[in-house]
This record gives sequence, structure tokens and C-alpha cells, in this order.
Amino acid sequence: MPRPRKNAAPSAVKAADASTDKAKGNGQLAGTLLRGLALLDTLIAASHPMTLAELAADVKLDLSTTLRLLRTLEDAQRVIRIADGKYYLASPSTLRPLALKHPLEELRRQADPLVRNLANKVNQSVVLVAYIGGERVVVDVMQAGTSLNPYYSTWLHGPLHASGPGKALLLASDPDTREALLGKPPYVARTSKTITAKAALDADLKLAAENGYVVVRDEFYEGLSAVAANFYSWDKTALGCLAVTAYSASCDDETIAFIAKELLACTRLMPLQVPALQQIAQLSGR
Repeated sequence: MPRPRKNAAPSAVKAADASTDKAKGNGQLAGTLLRGLALLDTLIAASHPMTLAELAADVKLDLSTTLRLLRTLEDAQRVIRIADGKYYLASPSTLRPLALKHPLEELRRQADPLVRNLANKVNQSVVLVAYIGGERVVVDVMQAGTSLNPYYSTWLHGPLHASGPGKALLLASDPDTREALLGKPPYVARTSKTITAKAALDADLKLAAENGYVVVRDEFYEGLSAVAANFYSWDKTALGCLAVTAYSASCDDETIAFIAKELLACTRLMPLQVPALQQIAQLSGR
């Protein structure tokens, strides 16, 4: 006769309950963290102090939850209150988290004369991008006259196959990495000019490798073009790129050739005049 099945031991039940409680606690902690980060993102992007009601509406939380999060962020010195405590601002450490001697800050300062000179020569906007951990980070944007100012975020998420910095990163990547970054074709079409077929993109990047620079014409946004070239460390590792952006109407073949010539001359000077590239190489993960 089979023995009756015993109930689980009390210790096992307690352990299971504790594990469940821990998972719930971790989930609540993650939710709280994400809400706090959302508040910080809103304050960082704001051009003026914000009230509790404005912040709650922006992050879609109730007033009590928003206030509790703000108090925690204030205790952590990530948020400050002004005007009798009625308005909130991101603290200095939140607005400028990088130390002034951080490699990215050093890169921005040291490359400034080169980037500024390039922008004035081609009379277009120039974007300085660093490759950090396989991502594209905007370090600086230099305008000339009434040229474009196309980048408002420091972390670029534009399509790799259809943007200047994106194609430049692909050009700097080995075939396996490039395939992993792109995913399976066909690639997403952003405009009627976007290259969506693998063979066509391979051909485009092969030509770019021969020329030393990539060209994007109306592939991300209609009416906008870009020319980008990588800059390298002494051991020939691509650490970032310079991208010239302009209206497509002003970018005929002759203009593209002129921009490319000045762009390549500038990128060749980068390792000679920007010592911070040695530190950027340690951050790049490449």
C-alpha cells in the first residue's frame, strides 16, 4: 500500500515564500528606480524649474508618489528645490555628472580647434562622435553661420544603415560585428532612399572603405545629407567619427568631394593633436 504523500517541510515553504517576497521586492525596487530616473530625465531636459504638478503630469505618476521620489532624490543631492520649495531643478551633479578632466570632456576641449576649423571651412555643422561600448556618443556639435544643428541627444539611436555616424560605425566594424549590429535584412526603410538590401549596403560600405568616408543622402530624413569619417588611435582602432551634416539641396557631387577632402584631413590630425584619444581608447571597448 503506497504511503500518503507528506506535505512540504515548513522550512521549504518558508524558503519559497521568502523567494517570492524577494522577487516582488526586487520588482518594486526596479519600478521605483525607473520612476526616479524618469523624473531625472524630465528635469535634465527642462529649460526651466518645474512644479510638483508639472513633474507628476510629465512622468504620469500621482502627486504623492512623485513627491516621495523627489524627496529621495533631494536627499541624494540629485535634485534641488528653489522658490520656497515650490519648484524643482536637477542638481549640479545631475546636470554635469562628468568630471571636468573626464576623457570625454578632454576630448571635447582638445578637439575643439579642429572641429571648429572644419565647420568654418565647409560652412556646415560638424558633429564629434565617440564610440563608447559600441554606442555612438555625441561629444560636441559645431555650427557655422546658419548651418544645421541636427543632434539634440548625446546618445545616438539613429539607424546604423541610414545615418552618417551609423554607417561610420559599421565601416569600423568587422563583418561579424557588423552583421550582429544590423540584424537580419531587409533593413527598415526610413525614406524612399534608404538602403534596405544587404547586397546594396555591402556595396555602399565597400565604396566607403575605398574612399575613407561614408555618404548619406536623404536616407534618414528627406532633404538632409551627411558625410562622415572615422578618426583612429595610433594602433588604427576607430575611436569615433566626425560627421558633416547639411541640406541635400546644397550637397552636389562637387560639394561632397570638397567636404570629404577637408573631413579626411581633419580626422588625420586627430591623433596628432588630441592626446585624450589614448584615454578614449580605454573607454571604447573596441
